[in-house]
Amino acid sequence: MRRGIAAALVLLSSAVACSTVQSKPAPRKVVDEPAEAPTPVVIKTVPPGTPVPAGGAPLSTRPVKNPKAEEEKRAGKAIGPIVTFAGAARADGQIMEPTGKSPKGYPIYNNFVGSGFIIVVEGKPGISNIEVGRSIFKYDPNDPKSRPDLEIEVNRPLGDGSAEVCDARRPKIGGIPAVDPPSFAETKQITAALNDFSCRFETFIESASSCTVERSGDFSFINAKESKVQFCMVVARSWNFPEGETLVSVRLRDIEGNPGPVANFIVQRKRPPAQPVRAVAPPTPTAPRRRP
Repeated sequence: MRRGIAAALVLLSSAVACSTVQSKPAPRKVVDEPAEAPTPVVIKTVPPGTPVPAGGAPLSTRPVKNPKAEEEKRAGKAIGPIVTFAGAARADGQIMEPTGKSPKGYPIYNNFVGSGFIIVVEGKPGISNIEVGRSIFKYDPNDPKSRPDLEIEVNRPLGDGSAEVCDARRPKIGGIPAVDPPSFAETKQITAALNDFSCRFETFIESASSCTVERSGDFSFINAKESKVQFCMVVARSWNFPEGETLVSVRLRDIEGNPGPVANFIVQRKRPPAQPVRAVAPPTPTAPRRRP
């Protein structure tokens, strides 16, 4: 009897287990549904041109070479940069007005001590329409063609006229040799003099951060409407101008080495006029005072 009941319970539990297993639903196969295609975004395009920032002024772009430049060069023209200003400014950056002109029309700048002012040179692209070079020192004693983009010289020595190239730093500071008569011929001597002079300059490529200022006190190129680059040199006592008139000749080269036309100005150093000596009248003697 007991064995029959045990057998019945075993059969009942087996049936329940089987029914439980069969009652579990079969797992569903998950199928990824295709994502919706993104909505296309239409971007408006504009013709290419010079970008204009928020302020409204167009950004500067590199000039395109003039295809007729080589023809002009073969015709003997200087196709390099044009000097838009060459002259002097005061130590505070204010422009110095010329005191006159030479018989050849060169502006004359007067300075009583020969130093303590700034020589300023500015330029823009010339016939080649290639941007102005910016180097101020490029010297190889064995290569007379190794020159800076700022080529400047004087017809009288400045300071002691030292022939050492770029001796503008301590402990030994020297002057600048002369090139007389003025010439830009490709010789070792002239190339050395050009490097010696130009290495004392600094280069400025933005009018708002130049070495010169307007009367209002704002930094600005002297010829802000045309100039694209500026070179400035403070005339120190070690390379001061001698008494008399000194002719300064300068030209610029573009980034391909093409020189432009020469510009000239004169620095005149003369002693200030003597101040008249006022005669001092002798003291008037006073009568002795009597005691009462």
